[in-house]
Amino acid sequence: MPRFGYLLPTRGSVLGSDDAGTLAAKTAADVVGLARRAEALGFSSVWVGDSVLAKPRHEPLTTLAAVASATDAVGLGTAVHLPVLRDPVHVAHQTATLDQLSGGRLEWGVGVGSGTDVEAEYEEIGVPFTERGARMDELLDVVTDLWGGGPVDYDGEFYRLEDASIGFPPASEPRIYLATSGFDPEEGFPRPIEDRIAAHGTGWLPIALSPAEYEAGLSAVRSALADAGRSPDGIDPAIYLDVVIDDDEERALDAARRFYEGYYTAWDHPLSDERLREIGEFGAAEAVAASFDAYADAGVETFVVRFTAPDQRGQLRRFADLVR
Repeated sequence: MPRFGYLLPTRGSVLGSDDAGTLAAKTAADVVGLARRAEALGFSSVWVGDSVLAKPRHEPLTTLAAVASATDAVGLGTAVHLPVLRDPVHVAHQTATLDQLSGGRLEWGVGVGSGTDVEAEYEEIGVPFTERGARMDELLDVVTDLWGGGPVDYDGEFYRLEDASIGFPPASEPRIYLATSGFDPEEGFPRPIEDRIAAHGTGWLPIALSPAEYEAGLSAVRSALADAGRSPDGIDPAIYLDVVIDDDEERALDAARRFYEGYYTAWDHPLSDERLREIGEFGAAEAVAASFDAYADAGVETFVVRFTAPDQRGQLRRFADLVR
């Protein structure tokens, strides 16, 4: 049976606050409070996004630590963390700490990011944008080695460690969800992404794929695992989907359009209805349910849902009713 996760509006809280006091109140109500609400409604996990400079929002691992203390058992995911913007030793230390504090609930989704705003973010932080993929591969090696708890020696192109140890492992080694964007069934994955999946993927978290594209991509993921000597079933097939539920499809599309205009200022706007239908599920509950059924038939087992509408509580309630 599919599992459902909810993306907490950490960026929305920042965008909707004019001062520190308002943001503090929104953080309590719209981040921590909504995490509690999602758990009570039966969601299996809550997730947060990441950005340091490009799209200002709460720092993800700190946020999840606060959410961990306010919830009981819900999974704590990043969709997605951009770890290459940090030092891998700090990443290993923070993720292991969060997993320990939460009793083994971390679900670590990672990506490298794309777009002109993200490229500028990398340059501001001093990480060459063109190196982000190669750095990610080394960072995942370093982090997973350090998760072992013992001393680590590592001699890579970008990172070097000698007898380094964070001193303890995570409570239970977190699942690593590797984020991808488009997938061409004829071309397959670029070789570096395929190798990354084979080496470190225990979850796959693409965005903006149709059910048919997803099914072909999942087949390629499982082939990469098998070629690496791993079980083809050793990965959680997930997807990140934008959703607005409204009996009036035009109203749902308009809500999504306004969300994207405020959220992705670097995009060309306004987005057409056709383009919106390509990147999310917007409309009546029955139509959204049919789309989710199609993704489940394509192999999705974990859905990470972002509501691209201002009424997060109403969307949570309607979606929970839908999946029941």
